[in-house]
Amino acid sequence: MAKISPLMDQYFGMKERCGDALLLFRMGDFFETFGPDAEVAARVLNITLTSRQKDREGNRIPLAGIPYHALDAYLPKLVAAGYKVAICEQVEDPKKAKGLVKREIVRVITPGTIIEPSMLEEGANNYLASVVEEGGRIGLSFLDVSTGEFLATELSGDGRLSSELAKFRPSECLVPKSADQIITDLVGTAVQRIEDDDFSLDGARALLAGHFDEEALDRWGLLDLPLAARACGAALSYLSSSHIPTLSHIAEVRIYSPEEFMVLDDTTLRNLEIFRNIRERTKRGSLFEFIDLTATPGGSRALRKWLQMPLISSEEIEQRLDGVEELFADPLRRGDLAEALKGMGDLERIVARTTCGIASPKDLLALKGAIERLPRIVQLLEDAKSQMLIELRGRLEIGPLGEVAELVGRAIEDDPPTGIKEGGVIRDGYDPELDEIRSLLREGRGWISRMEREERARTGIKSLRVGYNNVFGYYIEVTRPNLAAVPPEYIRKQTLAGGERFITPELKEMEERVLSAQERSSSLEEELFLKIRSQAACRGREIQERAAALGEMDAFIALATLAAERGLIRPELNLRGEISMRSSRHPILDASMRGGFVPNDVHLDGRGNRFLILTGPNMAGKSTFMRQIALAVILAQIGSFVPASFASISPVDRIFTRVGAYDDLTSGQSTFMIEMTEVAKILSFATSKSLILLDEVGRGTSTFDGLAIAWAIAEEIHNKVRGKAIFATHYHQLTQLAGVLSGVKNYNMAVKEEGDSVVFLRTVVPGATDRSYGIHVAKLAGVPGEVVARAREVLREIEREAVIEPLRNDRRSRRAGPRYTQLIFFDGPGGGGGGGDIEGDGNSNGEGAVDVEGAPPATLFEDGRNRDAAASLIEEIRDLDLNLLTPIDALNRLSEYQRRLVGEDGKN
Repeated sequence: MAKISPLMDQYFGMKERCGDALLLFRMGDFFETFGPDAEVAARVLNITLTSRQKDREGNRIPLAGIPYHALDAYLPKLVAAGYKVAICEQVEDPKKAKGLVKREIVRVITPGTIIEPSMLEEGANNYLASVVEEGGRIGLSFLDVSTGEFLATELSGDGRLSSELAKFRPSECLVPKSADQIITDLVGTAVQRIEDDDFSLDGARALLAGHFDEEALDRWGLLDLPLAARACGAALSYLSSSHIPTLSHIAEVRIYSPEEFMVLDDTTLRNLEIFRNIRERTKRGSLFEFIDLTATPGGSRALRKWLQMPLISSEEIEQRLDGVEELFADPLRRGDLAEALKGMGDLERIVARTTCGIASPKDLLALKGAIERLPRIVQLLEDAKSQMLIELRGRLEIGPLGEVAELVGRAIEDDPPTGIKEGGVIRDGYDPELDEIRSLLREGRGWISRMEREERARTGIKSLRVGYNNVFGYYIEVTRPNLAAVPPEYIRKQTLAGGERFITPELKEMEERVLSAQERSSSLEEELFLKIRSQAACRGREIQERAAALGEMDAFIALATLAAERGLIRPELNLRGEISMRSSRHPILDASMRGGFVPNDVHLDGRGNRFLILTGPNMAGKSTFMRQIALAVILAQIGSFVPASFASISPVDRIFTRVGAYDDLTSGQSTFMIEMTEVAKILSFATSKSLILLDEVGRGTSTFDGLAIAWAIAEEIHNKVRGKAIFATHYHQLTQLAGVLSGVKNYNMAVKEEGDSVVFLRTVVPGATDRSYGIHVAKLAGVPGEVVARAREVLREIEREAVIEPLRNDRRSRRAGPRYTQLIFFDGPGGGGGGGDIEGDGNSNGEGAVDVEGAPPATLFEDGRNRDAAASLIEEIRDLDLNLLTPIDALNRLSEYQRRLVGEDGKN
């Protein structure tokens, strides 16, 4: 076995301690990686892979390194690639080390344990989730170590977990090693399986009581939620292994109930583009981008949280609306408040870094600036009338924080360096000892300048120079032509190409005094800064409370500014289960179209207008209409004004969407399978207080399969779920539900026909349409003219040959449903096949002409006795002019036809 160096022996010992983490090992001015870690680092960071001495087996060891000062640039790439990273630092001065420099692992970084500002998204939380399941219930916590926010809840195992995870979007999730695979699949890819013991109840209670206190745990109600407590305990235990110096900024666990907030699952968040657009998965074009007019990162996070968790309580929504309306109505005060917040920085994260012991001098100056603005903000809220603004004013009182601002202002330079090692952080006059040392340094530097002038005069060497470097310290440099004039007391130290360097005993004595003073000055400045930072950290909880209040204040200002700039109105809230809006607009499209958007009215209620069937051509705006209703409801329930001329909204408990389609090829699921999975979720979890938006359900299979499924889904939602729903479809047969089900109403997207062209009016009007205008859309899309012309010929042939005949319904015990024969478009061997609605979107199953219940058209009558009479009756029905029939005439005719078909004895 080959012998390895003491340094590599130290490295392998550290690597064993950090387990599965990628180890960055500090060696001088570089962080080095070795072995498999080096191969990973070279690939992910695109740096050179080399090798050094051999390992114990005699093999060359791969090596890759990065400059220590570039760590902030490279570290985020490793963490984003999914790697746990351990940082091993030199913890003693190499100049003072006897033998091998002492090193320790000072930080272990994973996606959910980041506190470094360069690795965090400024306006978003970075949550570490923790999940434990037992007995059909789930304990769940979300902890953002960068701000100190800690949330916890318990859920029933009924599908709510995925919704909660979709809302908070944790960057990392902890689960027990024994967790069911289903749980692991739900929480996503960034999963850390940790020991089951970390989730034990006894261990969690002990850890939580040690970090907080028993009385606080009882006050928060965490002791009554054992699963939530276990999830919280596991999160704290995991953080303790990350080597964050202290977690004292995590000062509270807030218990929340999912039932207090609207449920927005991942499908709805995606389809409505709440936080990211569907195409690029970026913020651009999302609802959040539209409303985020905040001035601070903390305000952006507060507003994001409101959007993640829309309120259900009408009282709480009204309180938020009152606050927004008060600022909306007072533009001068609103502008002054926004100006007071501008440039404040991220106070929440600054105080977290302060209490964790990693805040920089610039962080403390930003902390001071934020505190000093509090009195002005409180003054601007002096005459507040709404309850929310009054509460915010009380929470923003400066209190004892003035002492923190005064201390920082007295101690820290106005423009300090980012680090504390190089000095220049502490003001003159703050510490007498430091002032004395600095005076000595100034005198020493002045002495050296005087010495240079005096030696030039004494020796007559005009080019004589006194210099300094890290190797030789201070020296006197003389050029080669002047060496003959060098005094005999000069001691030669170094020969150069162009001259010589010398020292004198007097110069070395002054060097020792200056360097000793310089070293003492740097260490004293560091000591003083750490003490100042520690004193500020003692007020961490009070600063956190003000930071949270400032974030909420910023969110209120943003929503009020949005209402003023975009022409939004305050919605009324009702308890009648109604969603009624006049001139409703899609917020993002309306803003981008600069007045070109066509507004529409909508009325949904819990009675005769709770299920709207929406028909009309593609590109006419059906999906936009549905989305704008959902977005208006969400805006109203976060306390925002809405884009309409009038709005009366009853809060909903959940919004379900089945809008658009996509294939999930990685999981082997087709568009239709995903569609049916989402529909199954809707039918399982929707309630009478839910808003359901369905677009083209059933189109991924054959025409009559799809129609049958769509019909059955519509009946289920109407009869059992009884929620408010909008069902956009090209299955025009579904419009007949309006005549069968009491809560169904038909609406369509109006179009104007001009010859062979159509104009989409983008207006929703009452009534059904029986045309999809697919050929017109194909023409608009640029399909070649000859193809469009041929399509029109085929369409005319289909319309002429297609026959839709009613099926007899002798099975009276069965619920009424659609009664159609499949359209026979083409004759051929075997009797023909294919079909669907004209210009329909479905695919034929090619199984010949059968009705939806499987009976062939030839069985319209049981025998031939009445075929002639029936044929005569059908001709009579065809010749009827329905426009001339009154309702009573129609009923009389229907009664007569039934008598003639059935006969007096009830037989065919």
